[in-house]
Amino acid sequence: MNNRTRYLILGAGIAGLTSGLELIKRDADVVIIEKNNYVGGLAQTVIREGFRFDLGGHRFHSNNPEVVGWLKNLLGEELITVNRSSRIYIGGKFVDYPLQIPGALGIFPMVEAFQMGVSYLRSVLAVNKGEDRSFEDWVVRRFGTKVYDAFFRTYTEKVWGIPCNELSADWAAMRIGIPNLWETFKHSILPYKDPPATAISKFYYPINGFGSIPNRIAEEFISGGGKIFTNTRLDRFVPRADEFVVSVKTGAGENLEFSVDHVISTIPLPVLLEAFPLELGSRNILKNNPLDYRSLICVLITARKAQFSPDNWTYFPEKESIFGRTHEPKNWSLQMTPDSKVTSLCAEIFTGPNEPTWFKSDDWLTQKTIQRLNEIGWLEKEELINNWVIRIPHAYPIYDLGYRDKVERIRHFLQQWKNLHLLGRTGAFKYMNSDGVIDLFHKSIVKFTFKVVNRCDQVETQSKTLTSITISFTQNPKHFQSSNHMFCQDASAG
Repeated sequence: MNNRTRYLILGAGIAGLTSGLELIKRDADVVIIEKNNYVGGLAQTVIREGFRFDLGGHRFHSNNPEVVGWLKNLLGEELITVNRSSRIYIGGKFVDYPLQIPGALGIFPMVEAFQMGVSYLRSVLAVNKGEDRSFEDWVVRRFGTKVYDAFFRTYTEKVWGIPCNELSADWAAMRIGIPNLWETFKHSILPYKDPPATAISKFYYPINGFGSIPNRIAEEFISGGGKIFTNTRLDRFVPRADEFVVSVKTGAGENLEFSVDHVISTIPLPVLLEAFPLELGSRNILKNNPLDYRSLICVLITARKAQFSPDNWTYFPEKESIFGRTHEPKNWSLQMTPDSKVTSLCAEIFTGPNEPTWFKSDDWLTQKTIQRLNEIGWLEKEELINNWVIRIPHAYPIYDLGYRDKVERIRHFLQQWKNLHLLGRTGAFKYMNSDGVIDLFHKSIVKFTFKVVNRCDQVETQSKTLTSITISFTQNPKHFQSSNHMFCQDASAG
């Protein structure tokens, strides 16, 4: 069966859903394809025995008042403000994060703390600073070798699975909001007037979990006439003269075919390229320009205790912990647990699809996590209620050295189809928080409303450049009517 629609969006994460909603508001004809049986992607909230868990702990912060207003209109009274509290566990001690100087150095012996100061001065006074090519280059030249080794290197390598001298400096420039050790010290005394996203003290959060955002967007999208096919995978992606023929397969084994004017892809680039006809050469492009994504394993734990810690997030760079970060949902919203006498924890294990950890059993991962929580004094075995494991492939794009050239060559290949648009963390291979995706699309949608622009623009946002999509709109389109596999509100209830 061939179905006709003007816009087809691949992926029902924040990027795909926001695109679809804004298009529907402009009377466009839109269908969204999602491989999972829920919407939201990494931004979903799962429910286990009355406990709500986000997968990774997401917060919303934007300096754009229009985007904040958009979110407030979407969620209304369900949106709350949360005071941020996060720490790093180093040498058996918890240190505030973002780093507070001199407090952060106080956990070290005086001689070692003095050596950190000397190391920083050497980096500042160095005559030949060279080029910031790697993450290591960027941090050492701004914080010194000693601070880099103590606070940055081990955690970063744990998250990304590669040495810091093989990770692009782009990642440091994007994610380290404080430019050097002196600025860290200064802002420990004088707070920021307009803090970077990584140094904020408060953020917005939906009272029932971050998944409320994609679920509410999906509801408005469907009520506006949009269609979401969940549990449906991309099979073939065939470009033609002025359109695409997109074949998908449902979980029930049914094959569907769509003739499409414009495709917005938010799915991983390798998945998109592998769906092209073999004769177009997409697999050779992918083979010569391999892109790596980091995977995530979330170990979800519930316990008979009031609280594990006061933190929203806690970071664990040391090798003794199999997990790299934890977040306690109750510290974000009291609605995340069924009552005040119990709490929960999401422990995040960073790994890759070819690493041994990815293939470990759920029991093994859980036992390793519980054992470490017991060792640091957070969990007694008799306090444990239950536990679950969730695995997420393609969670984060890896900015290894040379990634930019590889992405550019893939983009160059895809730009021969002017009505194919890439968006989002996995679709554009651009690391963005959910608020960044919404902010970016908001700028694009306003700029290009009601006209066709057949190219990709660059949107400059402070210290980083993000790729925006440029799309076209038509008034009074015909709406696609089939709804055999439409999204249902409770699909992510777990």
